[in-house]
Amino acid sequence: MKKSLISLIAFIVIIVAILLIPSFIKLTQEKVSNTIGGVSLPGGQEINSSSGTIISNKELSLHNKESDCWIGFRYKVYDVTSFLPNHPGSAQAIIPYCGISTDFEKAFTGQHGVSKVQKLYQIGIYKGDLQ
Repeated sequence: MKKSLISLIAFIVIIVAILLIPSFIKLTQEKVSNTIGGVSLPGGQEINSSSGTIISNKELSLHNKESDCWIGFRYKVYDVTSFLPNHPGSAQAIIPYCGISTDFEKAFTGQHGVSKVQKLYQIGIYKGDLQ
């Protein structure tokens, strides 16, 4: 009787763990994504915390020109249109990546490493989470 009770409790614990692990992993990934670079607003609010807005790659791809330039970076979407004329490497360095996520992130980190991530968070207008 005691052995079957222990087995039942172990089974319940395993089932609960299986149900909770995906949620825990997602929360952990979001927290890491939101705090990379240690950028936060006064009062501890994270700059790129989730607003609840989900943006699909299709929606992102619609903002693909100099007059309307959104980029994806670390699963977040930012409008960088107003920064383009001020980019030290010229707007032409960013325009090919308007409306794109992974290619922009690769180009950005290839050019700047992580040294300009905080600047990107400051100049980019956060639009939502990339689906």
